[in-house]
Formats: sequence, structure tokens, C-alpha cells
Amino acid sequence: MDKQDDTRRQQAKFWLDYSQQLSTAIRYVEALAAAERAIRLDKTSAEAHYVRGTCQAMLAHYDEALLDFDAALRLNADYVPAWDGKAWVLGIKGQKTEALAAINKALELDPEYFEALKRKRRLEAM
Repeated sequence: MDKQDDTRRQQAKFWLDYSQQLSTAIRYVEALAAAERAIRLDKTSAEAHYVRGTCQAMLAHYDEALLDFDAALRLNADYVPAWDGKAWVLGIKGQKTEALAAINKALELDPEYFEALKRKRRLEAM
């Protein structure tokens, strides 16, 4: 990796961290813009696609959120938060079977992932 690539990844990390701070402050439109900037700087970041998907979901842009979670999973098929995020949005959309498949994949990868354990119980109760 050359110096320019390293600088771009550092800048992407800054925007990703900023996006997460904005999201915590319930400023989802701004958080989405920051996540998009992170992705423009580092298209290979599964975490950035996941964060953008989370922002999309919080803004009720469910189809876009699924696209982002799938993009994260194409970059890293073992990225548990993206599997959990996908299950979350599929559950919102009423796609229980697909949501359970995604949450089961998350738990296969990390049986102790707290959010996935809670989400599985909620999905099974649907």
C-alpha cells in the first residue's frame, strides 16, 4: 500500500467515526453523508458499508440499507454486524424466513453476539 492509499484510509476512518458519532446523536441524515464520504475514500471498507446501511435503515430507506449490508458482506462474508443488520431490516420488512437465515448466519459466526441473540428471540416471536 502506498502513502496516498494509507492517507485515504485514515481519512475514511475519520469520516466513519464521525458518522457513528452523528448517528449516536440521532443526526441520521448527516451521519449518512459522513458514511458516504468514508465509502468514497475507501470502497473496500465493509464497516463503512455497514454504517451507511444502518443510517439508511434509521431513515426508513430499507431497500438501500439491504444493498449496503449486502455490499459489506461481499467485502467480508464473516462481518457479523452486517448479517445482524440484514436480519434487522428483513424483519422490519416482514421477511421472517430470510431474517432468521441472516441472524442464524450471524450467530454461527459469533454465538455470543448480543444484538443477534436478542434479534433472534424477537424474530421467532413474530
